[in-house]
Amino acid sequence: MTKSMNNMSVLIYTPSARIGGVEVWSFTFFLQLLKEGIDTTLFSGESGVLAENLSIENKKSFVIGTFAELICYLNENPVDIIHFPSQAIDDGAGFIKSLFPKIKVVVTCHGAIPIGWTSKNCDQIIACASWLSHSASTIAGVNVPYIYNGVDEEKFFYDDQKIKSTRPILLWVGRANDPIKNFMLFSTLIDDIKKLGMNIWVVSATTKEQLAEINLEDVMTKVDQWLSLPYDKMASIYQQVANSGGGLLMTSLREGLPMVAIEAQACGCPLIGPRHSGISDAAINKQLLFSSSVAKVEVLEKINDVISKTNENNLRDEDLSLKTLHTFGLKKMSIAYLEYYQHPKFKRHNFNMLIKLKRLVARFKYENFRFRKNIFNNIQPVIIALDKNNEGKLAKSLRLIRYKYLIFK
Repeated sequence: MTKSMNNMSVLIYTPSARIGGVEVWSFTFFLQLLKEGIDTTLFSGESGVLAENLSIENKKSFVIGTFAELICYLNENPVDIIHFPSQAIDDGAGFIKSLFPKIKVVVTCHGAIPIGWTSKNCDQIIACASWLSHSASTIAGVNVPYIYNGVDEEKFFYDDQKIKSTRPILLWVGRANDPIKNFMLFSTLIDDIKKLGMNIWVVSATTKEQLAEINLEDVMTKVDQWLSLPYDKMASIYQQVANSGGGLLMTSLREGLPMVAIEAQACGCPLIGPRHSGISDAAINKQLLFSSSVAKVEVLEKINDVISKTNENNLRDEDLSLKTLHTFGLKKMSIAYLEYYQHPKFKRHNFNMLIKLKRLVARFKYENFRFRKNIFNNIQPVIIALDKNNEGKLAKSLRLIRYKYLIFK
């Protein structure tokens, strides 16, 4: 590690400490930077299960607060780098660079294109997967590189000592009541999966009442185990599924770069999923991906490929684990980010006329007056909170910046 990096102070912002892709990534990266000896603070909009799992020592570097309190924190504490998820633009993150011009602002796109982010309000935009790079570059008007999310190899790895099931397990993980996760497709496959001789496990915090709201409450009675587990138990689940000869099924309509997929494969558990967005980036064995215009028969064929012992393409267990950790290593990710922390490399795209036109249309479509007005309105409670905390100077600056943003963007 260079001397300049060891003397640098980093703040990572996460909207919450609940279990979600952005949150898991934030906490994982935060802990890795602490291991690297980097002065790092994790600032969260609210508490949650991920915060509860922090050690007493790591909690010293963890802060919970509103966005107004984040601004106060930045005003009172030396911070060289602040790292946002792209969706933090809604909270007011796009104004931080104007309020604190000496702070380097780095943004990662976790599945959402960086609407509102440009070279004017941040120093670097990075995508979490290759599929996001092009669209993010078009919207932002600058080259957007990608750095794959990293998995904590000390927690997620293949363990052949886990109990082996007599039947292969098909695992589904996620928010079952979230339309993006497409639990409906999974529900239509259950009876056919059973016919393949598999046990079905679901890990989801979704309740029976929430399933009833989408008319899928009967699914809970059809699966063999419906689990709502602490995050720190997930590695054990993936390892059990791997040792059973089963796999993880994803049915999402869109993913940035799913940590679930990476963590499962790191534990030796094969991934079956649709061939699109970040799932294509995450899949080690891409032959297990099915068409996104899905036919049930194709999904079942891929599931059968996983449990078939004669399939030559059935990469799993330790071989899958090693390849996953090589591709999505946490150390590899942190080295790449630290390089951008020290040397942001914003480069303007050499767009041809057609791309320039597409970019103009895209920015008009996404960053229109309605979008700017929404951000404008979101900042009002922050300004009020700053005034109440006797931070009149900050409140005045933010008020002026948001007016300029609304009118002159």
